[in-house]
Amino acid sequence: MPQPGELEMTRRSEEKQAPAEKAEQFVPSKPKGFLYWTLVPLAALLSKILIKSRFERDPRIKERKGPFVVLGTHTCVMDVAMMEISMFPVPLNIVCGRDVFTWNKIKPIKKAAGLIPINQFEMDLGSIRTMKRAVDAGLSLALFPEGKFTLDGKNLHYLPESLPKLLKLIGADVVFMHNLGGYSAKPRWYSGFKRGLVRNKSELLFTKEELKTLGANEIYEVLKEKFTFNDNVFQQENHLRYRSRKPALGLHYILYKCPKCGKEYEMISTAHHVECEACGNKVRYDEYGTFTPEGDSVTYPRIDLWYEYEREAARNELLSPDFKVSHPVVWAENDDTNTYVDRGEGEFYMTREKMGFRGKRYDTGEDVIIEIPLANQFAIVHKNYEAIDLTLNRRVNRFYFKEVKYSAKINILVEENFRLNHGLPKD
Repeated sequence: MPQPGELEMTRRSEEKQAPAEKAEQFVPSKPKGFLYWTLVPLAALLSKILIKSRFERDPRIKERKGPFVVLGTHTCVMDVAMMEISMFPVPLNIVCGRDVFTWNKIKPIKKAAGLIPINQFEMDLGSIRTMKRAVDAGLSLALFPEGKFTLDGKNLHYLPESLPKLLKLIGADVVFMHNLGGYSAKPRWYSGFKRGLVRNKSELLFTKEELKTLGANEIYEVLKEKFTFNDNVFQQENHLRYRSRKPALGLHYILYKCPKCGKEYEMISTAHHVECEACGNKVRYDEYGTFTPEGDSVTYPRIDLWYEYEREAARNELLSPDFKVSHPVVWAENDDTNTYVDRGEGEFYMTREKMGFRGKRYDTGEDVIIEIPLANQFAIVHKNYEAIDLTLNRRVNRFYFKEVKYSAKINILVEENFRLNHGLPKD
């Protein structure tokens, strides 16, 4: 329990203390015509230049008047643009994490673009009401239920079971969209684009009339099938090349565990190789998404298989009765101007039951506790520059690891902890 003089922020306190906001009656505007008709054609042009984009559109979509809820997998940063291009000329109000509103490039256009903020990986009733009001006003939504980019080229391990109920509540035609090759062209760990085929496929999944007659379980089974993908397999089975001068650079961010000696965070990546500084294990990664060992080194043939090896190790750690990880961090918070400000420092920790932060504020020296339960936390927001986000009271708390590592592993631990808590299979 917090002692006198401590500041505690939890999800329970959020429910009790969050003030009533004008946002509860907020209805987003339709994306402004000038912005929409300028950016979408520009995005279409860039998609052909930066990547070799192709679009396979379901003709039934044009036969419907809408509004639509367009569900997309989250393979890469181009997902939103490719979705907008595919649905053109139907403008989409994009539902995005609150962190997006702090991006400098987004701030000037967030209102004109009609963006709808949402707390990622937790129930956000205010945003759900906003989505419902938007559709009732005739607007169409872009929604990415996985809530985050894939790290290993596969779908997120868990699709929220509440999604069918949300779709039935909103009551709009549902379109499903996936970018085959999106991860291979712009993986989360890579800076820049790898030029290669990205095939956008759209499908009218349910009409609003069908949603009324189908049960939530029936809808969920269809969604689970659609949200199952593996870009690594797609690339290798089709022998697709994604051109890059430095195809391996950045892989150490997600492939942090050596497959030979088992040491963690001893991996480095160069233009073409991933190497362990502890044992010298060295493997080459090529433009076709394949790993090849050098000398007596060992490797897995694909990114997702190497990542699964790390998942298995994380599962074994979680089985320990005294499991706990703790790392020094700097705590930052987005303020009223949606800019991140360093607030203090301390320890970021995780057990089987909870994760959070204990530290002190810079300005007052006050003790701070920020904590969330993990029983139903199926994923978290993590950053390439080694940080973890926790959203409370509609504000994003960001924790930067001082040792500039660990966010990829914490991400895996949270996901695997959820599987253990709910008895879910490994695959």
